[in-house]
Amino acid sequence: MKKVLTTALLTVFMSAQLLVPSLSVKAATTLYDNRTGTQDGYDYELWKDYGNTSMTLDAGGAFTCQWSNIGNALFRKGKKFDRTKTYQQIGNISFDYGVDYRPNGNSYLCVYGWSVDPLVEYYIVDSWGSWRPPGGSPKGQIQVDGGTYDVYETMRYNAPSIQGDTNFRQIFSVRTSKKTSGTISVTEHFKAWERMGIYMGKLTEAALNIEGYQSSGYANVYKNVMTIGGSSSGNQGGNQGGNQGGNQGGNQGGNQGGNAGGTVAQGNTTVQCESMSKAGQYTGNISSPFSGVALYANNDRVSYTQYFAYGTHDFVLRGCANNGNMARVDLKIGGQYKGTFYYGGSYPAEYTIKNVSHGTGNQTVELVVTADDGNWDAYIDYLRINGESGQASSGNQGQGQNQGQGQSQQQPKDTGKYIALTFDDGPSSTTKDVLDVLEKYNAKATFFLIGQNVTMSNLSIMQRQVKMGCELASHSYTHEDMSRMSASQVRNQQEWTASAIKNAVGVDVKFFRAPYLSVSNTMHQNIDATFIQGITVNDWESYTSVQQRVNGVLSQARDGQIFLLHDFQGNYQTVQALPQIIEGLQSQGYTLVTLSELFQKKGVNPNQRYKIWSNVNN
Repeated sequence: MKKVLTTALLTVFMSAQLLVPSLSVKAATTLYDNRTGTQDGYDYELWKDYGNTSMTLDAGGAFTCQWSNIGNALFRKGKKFDRTKTYQQIGNISFDYGVDYRPNGNSYLCVYGWSVDPLVEYYIVDSWGSWRPPGGSPKGQIQVDGGTYDVYETMRYNAPSIQGDTNFRQIFSVRTSKKTSGTISVTEHFKAWERMGIYMGKLTEAALNIEGYQSSGYANVYKNVMTIGGSSSGNQGGNQGGNQGGNQGGNQGGNQGGNAGGTVAQGNTTVQCESMSKAGQYTGNISSPFSGVALYANNDRVSYTQYFAYGTHDFVLRGCANNGNMARVDLKIGGQYKGTFYYGGSYPAEYTIKNVSHGTGNQTVELVVTADDGNWDAYIDYLRINGESGQASSGNQGQGQNQGQGQSQQQPKDTGKYIALTFDDGPSSTTKDVLDVLEKYNAKATFFLIGQNVTMSNLSIMQRQVKMGCELASHSYTHEDMSRMSASQVRNQQEWTASAIKNAVGVDVKFFRAPYLSVSNTMHQNIDATFIQGITVNDWESYTSVQQRVNGVLSQARDGQIFLLHDFQGNYQTVQALPQIIEGLQSQGYTLVTLSELFQKKGVNPNQRYKIWSNVNN
């Protein structure tokens, strides 16, 4: 379903926030053949390879179209950009639309466009005809605008594009149920794709599009209001499930009140770095690769005052380096060092420092460079504080009251006997058999997933794992030796896997196991998760018998022990050993729990840099 856009893209000047105007026209114009132009502030295009088409341009973004006996045809109205800005620089993009959509055969109702550097063709599909697109590689699911979308990636080779016949990537977000009116928050899809490791370049276009392929049909786009700039509406309370009214792990019910005179946020507080106070010799605003701040030298910094109702939060900073070198930005709260954000390359990415303890009330939050060696600059976009709901400006004396239960605290040590079974290399069809056994014995486990195995065909398995109370963790994206990788490659392996799991089933990744148990300092410095090893019983080797697997676990059972098993495709001997393993452990008085539960019950903080765990008591 490819098309060549034969005309030059129009350069459009946009202010910081632009609502594309809806103006009346004196008489509707009808197009029958390939044509582009501008009307009422919207860029329009009719493109076809052959066949019968008509497109009537109504007021504003509205239009009607018909097609029959075509090969491929597109009818769209939106904005064409000048290929110099990323979506972050352009601002939030959304469409409020309504369509009387009557396809007869293969057709899409979607938002459509391209980016360059890299060259990407994208679709956000809300409805379709006889065939649901696109038949590519599934990347996972996302939640946007109150609906669920499957994300797909396909590659096109020597195919028509806006840069001639060449190779390029296609990205699809396809709604799981059809919709013909409402909102499409384009920027939220871009953000979700980025968390999956799919990066958009500089935008060329975003348009509401009706496409037909070897079909016929009719569509009346009676409403098409495109908004550029302002705040996003597609991520209410945090995308992919987010944190609803507070930190999921620590604060149930969130904060009520917050800060008199401050801004009340739902679940997360996000502060743009360019709005913070700037200090240092070279600190300054930037417009690329996002609108943010550059910290060029040691002691360059930004700061602001934040009101905290309680004393533990996760801090997420989006940023990057100016080149392929490692960039580092320190987090200080109340003048005290709390951790470092690491950026391994020039692609913007989020880095999280979890479970940061700090003072309550008004605190000065600083982002400062202290380790620059002259080879890199740090670019920072925004700081997000997960679970906070009251944001104060400098000097504001706000007060908040925590109404929730379960504020994050160190748990007392449990005197019971606990063991964690963990499984590597799934999900696969063998995982189903493992879950059957666990369910029979009312046992839980932690599964370390390979990111590229997180596909639509395995989604039901992952949903069952979560429903059973099991825990999902990261075992890299491609299962390559990460100890030989650069900082940016290490970050990508972990972030792509964590994002795939989050987007598929809405859970956060807390634990990481290295492929081949091979670890480097670069991995420790760039993976924001607890490193797990575990006790092995060689169950990945086919020559290890069922009884050897059983004996290997039972003979090494200790309170707080973590066992490393495998649920890769066809590892049936481990499935056969599981009943004896579980019965044997239970007869010795052990309860089988997830890793998170194991650390909690033993009163142990898992977040220790350069620590690799095989037993939580050691």
